[in-house]
Amino acid sequence: MKFNLLYSPSQRRGIFFLLIIFISYFIFLYFERNSRENISPIVVIDSESINALDDEKPIIIPENRNPNFWKRKDWIKLGFSNSQIKIIENYKKKLNVFTKKKQLLKCYAFNEMERKMLDSMVVIKKKTTKSEFKKSFVFLLSSETPNYELINYFDTIYYNKNSKGIFNYYVSNSKTNNFLAIKNCLDGQNPMAYSLNPRNLRMILSKPSKIYKSKPLKKSKFIINVNLADSLQWRKLRGVGAKRSVHILNYRNSLGGFVSVYQVNEVFSINDSLFKSFERFLSIKDSSLVKIDINTCSVKQLKNHPYINWNLANSIVNFREQHGVFKLLEDLKKIHILDNKLYYKIVPYLTIN
Repeated sequence: MKFNLLYSPSQRRGIFFLLIIFISYFIFLYFERNSRENISPIVVIDSESINALDDEKPIIIPENRNPNFWKRKDWIKLGFSNSQIKIIENYKKKLNVFTKKKQLLKCYAFNEMERKMLDSMVVIKKKTTKSEFKKSFVFLLSSETPNYELINYFDTIYYNKNSKGIFNYYVSNSKTNNFLAIKNCLDGQNPMAYSLNPRNLRMILSKPSKIYKSKPLKKSKFIINVNLADSLQWRKLRGVGAKRSVHILNYRNSLGGFVSVYQVNEVFSINDSLFKSFERFLSIKDSSLVKIDINTCSVKQLKNHPYINWNLANSIVNFREQHGVFKLLEDLKKIHILDNKLYYKIVPYLTIN
């Protein structure tokens, strides 16, 4: 008798199909049981519990309601985040001090609810004493006649005229660190800082004429006017040949003129020792400069200046397109990549028409 232990093809397919059904069923049971275990029960929270959760981080109002005296920890107690506090601190640095509540509420770090909260708690008392109106000014010089030459070195110049008819000139100590310009226009004398009331000072808004008279130079010395000298005159200096004289002229033309004789040392082929050897022979008699109108110039015109790179040129033009034409040169300080040092370096070469 012969036994056939093999199944027919149809029988094998049936057995395989039954196995798939059984396996699928057990997999379904396994996942269903796990899903039931993972579902957490619904917990009903009453109103008292909700209030308890809200009170976990209470808002603590500082004792001093003046935000000028608030520190980082005070802002944190009021519920502000670190990113908001950073924006507030940068905003305060620009203003120096909050004189009105509206100034604080203009900061874009606050939403509408936070503005209403601050409006209800902030108190800024108006200053009344005369000493509080005083600011720090650097005394530049005194002259018997008006000196408009200073406008070439500083964007904003203040002055007063005393009873003897003497003009005293000042520059705001908080707005300038251009001590090179101070050195050039003061003939080496040391500037002094004074605490003055701005109400007693006037501002030089324009430069109607050049009245400033430079000190006469000794005839025995050979002197080069750095803004007017040609290649042959530069070559009379020891160490300056044909190539270096061309480098100096090219750099002067790209700048638009020299504001200080020390700018000659910025020429790439002139090192410090060479410059010191002929520094005493240099002078500026004509300080007229070729200036760039920031309200009409292009990015290409700006970036061609040695002191202005492409990023700054692009930022100036974009700022003008977004906010309109510049009304004052000091509006350039609103561009975040332009610091004070660079501002006072480039401002003699810029103008607004």
